[in-house]
Amino acid sequence: MVEIREKDQNDDTEEVVSLATEDLRRIYRPCAHATGKPPSGHSLTTLVAVKDKNIVGVIEYFAGDGAIHFQGLAVHPVYRRQGIASVLVKEIESIAIRLGAQKVVLNTILETGNPGMFTKLGYEITSVVPASDFEGLDGKQVTKVGMRRILA
Repeated sequence: MVEIREKDQNDDTEEVVSLATEDLRRIYRPCAHATGKPPSGHSLTTLVAVKDKNIVGVIEYFAGDGAIHFQGLAVHPVYRRQGIASVLVKEIESIAIRLGAQKVVLNTILETGNPGMFTKLGYEITSVVPASDFEGLDGKQVTKVGMRRILA
């Protein structure tokens, strides 16, 4: 059983994020000017997935423009393919409904293969553009995919 809750001051998410992004950093990296911060006036909330008293997943979100925006979805490699990412995303959707948001939106990098996972969760592609905050390890451009799910 996986428990999803807000991160508190005692939670150490560094290991999960580090291990999860290690795989991604074989494909792309943030550009020097990338901040990973939400737009001005918005603050990030972090949720953690806990299994057997261990933090096994993380996701960040903020509200704005009638939507919940999420980023930083990370699952510990040992716990992948167990539905933890899906549970985290579903919790974001539940929060969005409670807050009266009309949709949930995200951006991902095409070259990771992640758009396929989000499509399976009911998200649709809204934009495909060159990523301005990320680059491939070979210095080549990577592609940012905007996605959304309209909530009923």
